[in-house]
Amino acid sequence: MKCCFYNSVKTFWVVDNNQDVLDSLNKLNKRGKADCISTFDFSTLYTKIPHNKLLKVLNDITDTCFKGGDRKFLSATKSGARWVTKPTSVGVTFTQESFKEAVSFLMRNCFFTLGDRVYRQKIGIPMGSDPAPFMANLFLYHYESEYVKKVQKENIFVARRFRHTFRFIDDLVAINDDGEFERCYEDIYPPELELKKEHGNTNVSFLDLNIVIKGRIFETSLYDKRDSFPFSIVRMPYKCSNMPSKIFKATIGGEILRISRACSTQEAFRNSSKTLLDRMKRQGAHAKELAAILNRIFGRYDELKRFAVKSVNFVASLL
Repeated sequence: MKCCFYNSVKTFWVVDNNQDVLDSLNKLNKRGKADCISTFDFSTLYTKIPHNKLLKVLNDITDTCFKGGDRKFLSATKSGARWVTKPTSVGVTFTQESFKEAVSFLMRNCFFTLGDRVYRQKIGIPMGSDPAPFMANLFLYHYESEYVKKVQKENIFVARRFRHTFRFIDDLVAINDDGEFERCYEDIYPPELELKKEHGNTNVSFLDLNIVIKGRIFETSLYDKRDSFPFSIVRMPYKCSNMPSKIFKATIGGEILRISRACSTQEAFRNSSKTLLDRMKRQGAHAKELAAILNRIFGRYDELKRFAVKSVNFVASLL
């Protein structure tokens, strides 16, 4: 992060939600710099990663983590993991080499059954296992970081084009990169991985965001692929379900807040919120309850005040 702050070169693209993407879009909008945006998807991420390449990457990252400092042991307990100066009696303590051995054992001893046969997985990350998303993230991060560092030495201006690039496991968005990622992604990742472009230039969807370029500004709204399904899907709880009413109401308030954070315009916020509130009415919520929920969150979260000056106006615009 310090490196990105000082020279605008970003080697870490991993995100776990949409907040970093929204922050980046807002910064670009303040300068009216919306130029282009594209999204990409790995179609063979979990199933095609060779074990030898994955273990090499994880070993290299392990060496980096253990390098420097005076604490040479990693202690893992039920409450988490921490660096220690000597082995502890609680949990499991790893040295640099024993940690590598544990990861190798985990990768090379994944078995599954089919009928009366037992198979060992020899390629790809075992989907469904706890460390699978972390392994996939670290594997891709390694190649992304190495490529950006290499380009930085050759042409720092090209390396800076990736500073608005973000990846959530196998989904990636490149913002204002002048098409650089699309031109070079085959040079970044190993040939076993298949990457395809999903959307590009002016209108894309990434995570729960729909992003559109209008007049040099990025406009965002809530995106849900279920809206395109030709059948009805049960979403959100019913009031008659076996749950405390407090949880039912809190779920509605939390979803309104999520919508507000995803929407950059009042129209987009109002449309998505009304759709939600109409659904909740059909699922048992009363108008008075919804008004009370909206009043409460409006007074609690200042970010909602960009959609209305007073709570009475906020409620009236949605109900």
